[in-house]
Amino acid sequence: MSTRSDSVPGTSPRVVISRVFNAPCAMVFRAWTDPKQMVQWWSPEEIECRSVDADVRIGGAYRIHMVDGEVNHIAIGKYLEIIPNKRVRFSWEWEHYPMPHSTVTVEFEDLGKTTRLTLIHDGLPDRDDVPDHKSGWTSALDKFGRMIANNEIKF
Repeated sequence: MSTRSDSVPGTSPRVVISRVFNAPCAMVFRAWTDPKQMVQWWSPEEIECRSVDADVRIGGAYRIHMVDGEVNHIAIGKYLEIIPNKRVRFSWEWEHYPMPHSTVTVEFEDLGKTTRLTLIHDGLPDRDDVPDHKSGWTSALDKFGRMIANNEIKF
């Protein structure tokens, strides 16, 4: 497992996280592209994913409603690229915090019985956004891995 945030002068801030999950690639890919599965895990620990509405096709929109106590966090965007069992790329904004150049690319590498997932969140507005997004994605992927290990995600 590795987590890093790249900061190359002259480029926009980004977060890169890579993990290996103990599940076949097709199952991990489906957990990222089937709204019924996404709602089970798509939020950091301690935050509830209340709903996922997603039209998973190039140009299709998504809306993910997460709740932290009484605070709503709503992520929105459009799917930019979908290559089954290889890659999903989508724009990323918060409903009340525009991030017009922010994109998330999720790469899936089939390792047989396991899958290497690499998440790259590019185009964050500034370096102040990196720690929060790094923490959120890290926590969500930790939760995802735990739920796979405990057979809690219904494939």
